[in-house]
Amino acid sequence: MTTADTLLLRCQEAARTYGHGPEAVVAVNSATCQVHVGDRIAITGPSGSGKSTLLHLMADVEQPTAGEITWPGLPRIPAHGQVGVVVQEPALVPALNVAENAALPLVLAGVPRERAHIRALHCLSVVAATDLAHKMPTELSGGQTEHVAIARTLATSPRLILADDPTGHLDRATGRRVIDMLLAAADEAGAALVVTTHDPAVAGRLRKRWAMHEGRLHLSPRPLPPAKAAAKPSAPGLPEEADTAQYVVRKLPEVTLAFWIMKIAATTLGETAGDLFAQTLRLGYFLTTIALFLMFVVTLLVQLRAKHYNPFFYWPVIVSTSMVGTTVSDFMNRDASSRYLAKGATTLGWGPQGLGLGYPAGAAILISLLIAIFVAWNFTGQTFVIRDIVTFRGEALFWSAILVSNTLGTSMGDFLSDSSGLGYAGSALLITGILLVLVTLIRVPAVPNVVLFWIAFVLTRPLGATAGDFLTKPTAKGGLDLGTAGSSAVLLTILFAFMAYGHFRARARGGEAHGA
Repeated sequence: MTTADTLLLRCQEAARTYGHGPEAVVAVNSATCQVHVGDRIAITGPSGSGKSTLLHLMADVEQPTAGEITWPGLPRIPAHGQVGVVVQEPALVPALNVAENAALPLVLAGVPRERAHIRALHCLSVVAATDLAHKMPTELSGGQTEHVAIARTLATSPRLILADDPTGHLDRATGRRVIDMLLAAADEAGAALVVTTHDPAVAGRLRKRWAMHEGRLHLSPRPLPPAKAAAKPSAPGLPEEADTAQYVVRKLPEVTLAFWIMKIAATTLGETAGDLFAQTLRLGYFLTTIALFLMFVVTLLVQLRAKHYNPFFYWPVIVSTSMVGTTVSDFMNRDASSRYLAKGATTLGWGPQGLGLGYPAGAAILISLLIAIFVAWNFTGQTFVIRDIVTFRGEALFWSAILVSNTLGTSMGDFLSDSSGLGYAGSALLITGILLVLVTLIRVPAVPNVVLFWIAFVLTRPLGATAGDFLTKPTAKGGLDLGTAGSSAVLLTILFAFMAYGHFRARARGGEAHGA
């Protein structure tokens, strides 16, 4: 990626003078600078040095009296939402609640109120202010008002965010949280961020530092590293939504064809690996479920503590939820009767032998639990769109839904393969056909894509279950008899190759962006 490709804004000898003749005041004097995609810039300087005026020029709020300012990286002029501005001591509309204030720019732009409200709730979640949605402006503290103003700015998905001394009137702790939220908002929108400040601690949180003195802009010769304190969460353990911007960045993958291939491979591996431990090694469903659930907890903690999406963190959680789902489903639905025992076995392994609920009852329990999770998810106002999940609460709900849906998918897959009469290949073909129907519905406006995504996400689990059974079961039962160990090894190799490809591709993109 070249420098020209990443350029959002260019100031060329831009100046702003108020008045004429001897009384003229030069607020900005021949400022030349560029802002690129991904920039995090602090502009420091004393009061009256021209910082705010320069931001007004960048936002197209004021016009330069000399020189020029252009926005080559923006498809429309800044006034139409491409540039978001957070002003000093922002004001909210007193008659509107917090959610309505956050949605206001979209409503004024003609976006339907329901869509604007959903977007506003998502933006409030990014700045850890979802709980404030129904409060009125008079009920907010200064820091909370700043959070809502940032969410309002984020609502239009700006490419450039300009914040004018957002912490100047706040105490140090509240100011730190506001900067956390600004960084989170910029990460969420993929926007460049420019902040004016008097506070060296605030400036130290951003990668570049410029300075204004008597109207003149002085550029730092090279990027400055963020302050060390910004790299650490405020408390040990899991990150808190309100205290750390390092957590609130995109940590889940983009949904592409490679994503679905990896999802099917991961869920199939979960089926074969779960059966390897529970059946081939004869550990039993109960003991295997305990061991695999502990593995799930460990992989989940690694994922939750990560600061960004890493395929080597994300996909092991998917595999572990699939393995746990396999053994939990089998433990719920099966018992020690001969139909479920391997040849020559007399028990299902150590511990309780299974609940024997059967597939219909087990599926009904899991469907009810999954619906309850989605209802709770909707009640919190968190987004269901995987690429927009950026908060700890949203990711926790996501993984809860994944664990239950993978368990449900195992039950569905086993029912189709073992009890429906379709067999392994027939079941896989049926689910594949349903998935193809979902693909054709993507362009149907009446069907929300997020609904199609979650239906497909659930259905890929029974597809993995039937595919896993097809690979491992004996030929007499319609399988390929490749064995659980051999099938797991092949699937693990495929999944690892995709994870490595995704990891190195992401690093290459990051290198291009930093080298621009």
